[in-house]
Amino acid sequence: MKPKFETVGQIKWGNPLFAYEDTPASNIVDDLLHSRWTGMPVINRDERVIGIVGEQDLLRVLRGKHALEEIDAREIMTRSPIVITEEATLEEASKIMEDAHIHRLPVVRDGVLIGTVTRHDLLRAWLGMSVEEGANY
Repeated sequence: MKPKFETVGQIKWGNPLFAYEDTPASNIVDDLLHSRWTGMPVINRDERVIGIVGEQDLLRVLRGKHALEEIDAREIMTRSPIVITEEATLEEASKIMEDAHIHRLPVVRDGVLIGTVTRHDLLRAWLGMSVEEGANY
């Protein structure tokens, strides 16, 4: 089935969250638990994506000897994450997610973070549905 939208840039992304590299893990947990999202990109002060922090990274901290307030994003993030440009097609984004076994892709323009697309976003866009229609999932 051909997607209703051509590129990732044509859809509205559902996950606006991000953390700076020096954001405390306690802030990241708070943002995730109040958003229903499972992870977020980590950016430097130039707004370039340098990592991803997900629930499993945070659980790893909780199993360790440090408190969440003592650890920042740069210490727990997965480094050098896969990113995608807004010109990428939905097919390309879907294939990357499948091949890499990931749930979300940071979207960049000229290397700068502009949003995150999730598999849920791709499903909605493929069917021609607005991402906002699924905001309460």
